[in-house]
Amino acid sequence: MDFLYSYLVLAEIYVLLGLSTNLLVGIVGIFSVSQAAVFGVGAYIVAACTMSDTLSFIPALVLAAGCGVALNILITLPSLRVSGDYFVVTSFGIQLLATAIFTNWTDGTGGANGLPGIPPPDIFGLPVAETSEFLMLSTVALGLGCLCFWLAMRAPYGRLLRAIREDELAVAAAGKNVLFAKVSAAALAGAFAGSAGGLYGSFLSFVDPSSFDLDASILLLTMVVVGGARTLAGSVIGPFVLLALPQLLALVDIPTTIAAAARQSVYGLLLIAFMLFRPQGLAGEKL
Repeated sequence: MDFLYSYLVLAEIYVLLGLSTNLLVGIVGIFSVSQAAVFGVGAYIVAACTMSDTLSFIPALVLAAGCGVALNILITLPSLRVSGDYFVVTSFGIQLLATAIFTNWTDGTGGANGLPGIPPPDIFGLPVAETSEFLMLSTVALGLGCLCFWLAMRAPYGRLLRAIREDELAVAAAGKNVLFAKVSAAALAGAFAGSAGGLYGSFLSFVDPSSFDLDASILLLTMVVVGGARTLAGSVIGPFVLLALPQLLALVDIPTTIAAAARQSVYGLLLIAFMLFRPQGLAGEKL
């Protein structure tokens, strides 16, 4: 049962990341490939705070979400001046810079060796040590994230974000505040990613740069495309499907030396196939 619980916990954490990526890429149309960097910042903040006893888990998670908000706003600000391919290149550079910092800042992140021994979370003095207990915590976080996303998309604010994706100039000409809409969407996406990072590090008790590199950002984009962009259901389905694939590949007799490469190849083939034959994903709207 622990194996199943672990899969469910990781899938629910990645749903929060899927909501973050879907909000930027699918809803607003800001094609960012740097969400894994925000994810990593949240993980390292919670790890550093709880390992040093500076903050307990809940305040550390709030701090991680707040830093995710600030960082995502900074990352997204260039989209106000450049767009399309130019912003993709910009966000690509930001992701590479973040990976370099995670790998080389040994005093803060442990460098390439990572940070082991992250303590399990405690909720108001109650330790969350068992996987089944952490599943309840991640389910609550998932429910809150999905509720926020659903309420935002049902409100006039959600229609404004979709309109910006379709024609930003027309929205600005209509007197709407495009700057505020983009910045607030980036803030919400950052809160999702920062919180997911904090949960991820606390659950695994270990973080290292390989979990937050460019491959991780591509995986998030693949989850959104496969699940279906621009819908809440797509953000939920994608992570559960993509995280199940490595378990299915484990049933195939593949040498361990090429298992990681095979997994990345499957992700790439899925991304190409869905973009060619079903761009709306399993439960989404057509891109």
